[in-house]
Amino acid sequence: MELRQLRYFVAVAEERNFGRAAQRLHLSQPPLSTQIKALEEELGTTLLERSTRRVALTDAGRAFLGRAREILAAVEEAGAEARGAAEGNRGRLAIGFVSSATLSLLPTALGIFRERYPGVDLDLQELASGEQVDALYEGRIEAGLVRLPMRSPEIHFEPLLEEPMIVALPSGHALEGRKSLSVRDIAPLPLIFFQRRLEPGSHAQIVELLATVGALPRVAQYAVHLQTVIGLVASGMGIALLAESSGNLHREGVVYRKLRAAGARSTLGLARLDREDSLLVDRFREILREVARRDFRRWTAPTGGNGKSP
Repeated sequence: MELRQLRYFVAVAEERNFGRAAQRLHLSQPPLSTQIKALEEELGTTLLERSTRRVALTDAGRAFLGRAREILAAVEEAGAEARGAAEGNRGRLAIGFVSSATLSLLPTALGIFRERYPGVDLDLQELASGEQVDALYEGRIEAGLVRLPMRSPEIHFEPLLEEPMIVALPSGHALEGRKSLSVRDIAPLPLIFFQRRLEPGSHAQIVELLATVGALPRVAQYAVHLQTVIGLVASGMGIALLAESSGNLHREGVVYRKLRAAGARSTLGLARLDREDSLLVDRFREILREVARRDFRRWTAPTGGNGKSP
């Protein structure tokens, strides 16, 4: 069965006349009749009742007409999807993101993207940075917002937004009265920490910060998602070192203080496969960079580098 046979059948069924259907299709009547006959033979049933005066649909023809229209509409839609995807304004885009991204770039970027490209379906998946690497390799996402630095074969990491780090303290903590804290102030305190496998960049950065004062992390509890980290801080289990945008997550029982330390900055970046060649990913990336430049001028948006780490 060929698509042209479906088109021919639909034309005859709608015109109720082979001559008018042939004119509509811009072909002569004999090949039209031949193709309809071949379609009926393949289906093993008569679709049209023919007479010298008119053409009428059989019961089988009426049933087949509806499905034929659906198939042709689906083929047309598939073509439109393909053309739209090639132009970067139709299709589906799967994006992974760390939870902290929802407090900085992501909400505004999504709003702009939906406004500019309403024909694109977004599939958003909240994943830890390490989980996003696996999802990229497996094709479950096309790009991801991760915490840098990270390194993985065949994955390009591009820094987007670099922000200062802050300290989350339980309300009533002995250090709450200070406006800012040093690494030496917090080194002895129990820490709500990120698992290295899931957040390798944040894990390494905090270990390096503590090493500047000769300390190792005193891990009170491991956690992955930001809401869990803040909840554990509120419970008094420990403190947490976070990106400054995390302070936008207000929670009773938690206060935030600045961290005084050279290099105490957290970088949000975009991860994508080196071989990924997608206009949709490119357009999402440009919107992220636009939002970073426009709405987060107080933080430094890094540029340059080889893309493997900031």
